[in-house]
Amino acid sequence: MSAFSSYTSAATGSSSRGSNSNKSARVDLDPDSAHGKKKMKKEPTLQDKQTSNEYELDDLLRWMPADDDGQPALAPMMAAGMGLNEMKPAKQEPVDIDTEDHDYIRNHCLVPTDTLKSFAQVFGARVACHFAEQYQPVSNGATRAISGLLLFGPSGTGKSLLAQAITKYINGTFYRFSMADIPNNSTAAARRIDALFDVAQVGNVPAVIFIDECDTVLSQRATARVGHIAGRFERFMDNLLVIGATNEPDKIAPKILTGRFERKIFVDNPSPNTRLAMIRRQLADESTEPALSPQDMQSIVDATAGRSAVNMERLISTAARHAAGSPVTLHDFEMAINEEPSDFDLKTARKNALFDRMHGWHPV
Repeated sequence: MSAFSSYTSAATGSSSRGSNSNKSARVDLDPDSAHGKKKMKKEPTLQDKQTSNEYELDDLLRWMPADDDGQPALAPMMAAGMGLNEMKPAKQEPVDIDTEDHDYIRNHCLVPTDTLKSFAQVFGARVACHFAEQYQPVSNGATRAISGLLLFGPSGTGKSLLAQAITKYINGTFYRFSMADIPNNSTAAARRIDALFDVAQVGNVPAVIFIDECDTVLSQRATARVGHIAGRFERFMDNLLVIGATNEPDKIAPKILTGRFERKIFVDNPSPNTRLAMIRRQLADESTEPALSPQDMQSIVDATAGRSAVNMERLISTAARHAAGSPVTLHDFEMAINEEPSDFDLKTARKNALFDRMHGWHPV
């Protein structure tokens, strides 16, 4: 119902016009009257104009529902079919992309393509890989380009690596952006944000803008910044994909969360099978084979439940350090587990699991 809150009822509109009849009606002499009585002629209603195809822009805007940007949702489409010149977008002036802010983006945010990780180097990437496989950078026919992806989940689960892997898979150009890249002054911040999108859109495409810890960049409290980014980060943009990463998706401004991030993928702590694969792969870099039986490996997997991918990598490294060049044993892992505390956070895990059930993307 809220989407149609901007409708003005026909009854209300008629009442309003009736109360100002002295101003809105013309008075003429009725030639058919013998005494020349005055004849009242009402101005045509919106329904009359629809019949005669005589539309006024104000009439259209008054009767159209508003979308989440506060703009009439259907008026542009109707105007396009009615030849209203007022609805045509203004001619865009050429953008200067050689300012200090544009140089900053190219020198500090552009990540060399040959340094990006691939899916083969990232664990637990099934859903993200599926997204990359079906990603379409340009709208074609009835299919719209995807312009927004949110990767959410606990810290240390590899969200930034997944963003790189997606970019590498689609042969994109990767720009990394965070709060550290935004000046404190609001005017300067707006220029920096504009420069980010300018450089991305004129460079090699498709372009990927990765916003790390986007719950701070796109916070509900940062009204001006969010509004400015929303103006550049539009729906269904061709050749531009904005990927956000956060462990607190509920703190992102709704305008961006629901209106721009079309896909939302839960990146959880590694599963038992993933932890087992991580142990085997990392220990394969050792010069000696590990002295671990299948039962030992299962004990380690059970003892590391809930740990993040980053925490697991550190724990395996510590176990190898305790082995000091000798085959890694279960005892080495037991010492590492005591030395490296788990980073599992039950509150964060529950919040993200609930968000996933409500908003997460789960392809068949």
